[in-house]
Amino acid sequence: MSERLRTLSALIVIGVSLLISVLVLATDSTGVGDRVHSLAERLKCPICTSESVADSPSQVARDLYDLIGEQVADGWTNDDIFEFFVATYGEEVLLDPKASGVGIVLWIAPLAALAIGGAVIAGRRAGKHREISQAERSRIATALEEQG
Repeated sequence: MSERLRTLSALIVIGVSLLISVLVLATDSTGVGDRVHSLAERLKCPICTSESVADSPSQVARDLYDLIGEQVADGWTNDDIFEFFVATYGEEVLLDPKASGVGIVLWIAPLAALAIGGAVIAGRRAGKHREISQAERSRIATALEEQG
């Protein structure tokens, strides 16, 4: 198998693995308690620095956790809950940026970095193989004759 084909195969495997990981992590749990916790993990506590509502020890976070539970019990969809929190606290309340507008950059940037890195690696490997000039062949032949 050529080096280029192995590199391409490795990049494809990495890309598919990342895609599967994102899809598995993005799926919601079926239980109500799991759903509330999942939603709370995706919302940032408005008081704490970069902590989710689920992980924050603040009273505000506990109150918001209870509010999410009430909204789930009242039949709100995940999108309804996220829209409520965005309307109340702004876009920065979302720990996972939306895949639209400016947030799309945050979703695409890792894939672009992976593609650029793969292109750089492939380019470097392709640059290693070049044709030998006739003058270089003559010098190699002369050096081999002198040794042998």
